[in-house]
Amino acid sequence: MSTRISRRGLLAAGGAGAVALGTNGVFAGAANATLPRGAYPFVAGVASGEPAPDGVVIWTRIALDALGREPIGRRRVVVGWQVAEDEGMTRVVARGLRLARPEEGHSVRVEVDHLRPGREYWYRFYAHGQASPVGRTRTAPAFRRSPNSLRFCLASCSNWEAGYFTAYKRIAEDDPWFVVHVGDYIYEGGPGTTGVRQHSNAEPMDLPSYRERHAQYNSDPDLLELRRLFPIVVTPDDHEVENNYAGLISQVDTEPDQDRAVFAQRRAAAYRAYWEFMPLRHPQSPRGSGMQLYRELPMGDLANFVVADTRQYRTDQPYEDKTPSDGPEMDDPNATILGLAQEGWIVDRMSRSRAKWNILAQQVLMASRDRVPGAEKGYSTDQWDAYRAGRQRVLDGIVDRGTSNPVVLTGDIHQHYAADLLRDFSDPSSPIIGSELCGTSITSGGDGNDGQDDLTENPWIKYNAKRRGYVRVTMDRQRLQADFRTLSAVRTPDAPATTGATFTIEDGQPGLRAG
Repeated sequence: MSTRISRRGLLAAGGAGAVALGTNGVFAGAANATLPRGAYPFVAGVASGEPAPDGVVIWTRIALDALGREPIGRRRVVVGWQVAEDEGMTRVVARGLRLARPEEGHSVRVEVDHLRPGREYWYRFYAHGQASPVGRTRTAPAFRRSPNSLRFCLASCSNWEAGYFTAYKRIAEDDPWFVVHVGDYIYEGGPGTTGVRQHSNAEPMDLPSYRERHAQYNSDPDLLELRRLFPIVVTPDDHEVENNYAGLISQVDTEPDQDRAVFAQRRAAAYRAYWEFMPLRHPQSPRGSGMQLYRELPMGDLANFVVADTRQYRTDQPYEDKTPSDGPEMDDPNATILGLAQEGWIVDRMSRSRAKWNILAQQVLMASRDRVPGAEKGYSTDQWDAYRAGRQRVLDGIVDRGTSNPVVLTGDIHQHYAADLLRDFSDPSSPIIGSELCGTSITSGGDGNDGQDDLTENPWIKYNAKRRGYVRVTMDRQRLQADFRTLSAVRTPDAPATTGATFTIEDGQPGLRAG
């Protein structure tokens, strides 16, 4: 979708593009990179995210090849941008200039404001005499001016080597308002030998290698198009850094990052690359080895989204992360998956919300899941079951403070799960206080199979499926509907998606209902 445009064409399109062509504008003093003649600088595409009622973030990255290996140099690139009310970009409502800086991987983000709520906009960038693809985005609805219904899709766990990203294509066909991605957007492993395609570099340990990994994933045509067409709301899980890390504790292995100081450097590089490639706002920019990832995104009075971070502040997994396990370490009141500050913040934001539906977007299964048949118990050490006291504090806070229609979004586990959330999972007769929608992976785990878990020991779990896919959620003022979408295959491209199950939640009546 590259477009070579003339100086006259840019002048007709508006001032931002025209200034970006030359060196006589407000950036005349900037050291502008000299790109190869005829090179197309927008191979990385465009994206948008963090929709608000009055604005949105738009993003691009100056890159000349899919992996970002072709050198641009240490100089800065002047980039123009425009936002318009029409796809033809004739009714421009905002424009400006940014510098693509080498220290930021030549990424560009613009927090566009003064837009109108609840409507579509189109945008594009200019550099090196060329225009980017035209992206489409959407602002959030205003309070008391919400639409009659709102649709979004839930995605997670996209492993490049495990399959093709066809599920992203199927999400685009569903035309959601926005897409929520709850982690494992990339995988950090080195090249394998059994996948349908290979990672281009060894396991990332530093900033250049994490940048290349993100660049490779975003080069997938279905993901590239999804990012162009829909705003994304993202939060990372573990594989954006290192499998099953907890705070500044790396997974147990033989790598140098067993030293916490080394792992802190690795996590800082991973977060920096994540920031550079995602359309996040500046409050989320990395500080040292950390990022401020938990945040709130209101969607009018219909829905409020609280986005959580279950990696950066958690205490170490119990029992040396050997799953399945059970025992007193899982009931330790000092163990936390969120950190005490985030626990309190989540309860406060969800309970203060005046929206009809209150959505907690986070990474790992919150509902209890006993994985061992019979009288013996065994649970994942990486999920909320391993941090029961923290889970209880959050569930108690949500219900005691009167949160309206709480719904939790989850990924990580590479399977679909639809579950009710009990006030107290140690008592199966405990009242239902909300529900959890856990989406399967985009590709991780390969094609999967048609088997299902035996759910008799976990009766609050209503559905399980082991194929790949995503969850499509549609809500109005009376009900929320979740369609668990599955693909027959991901090791071969372009498989169709079907709905494996549909569940609804009625306003004011906690619990999932089939159909």
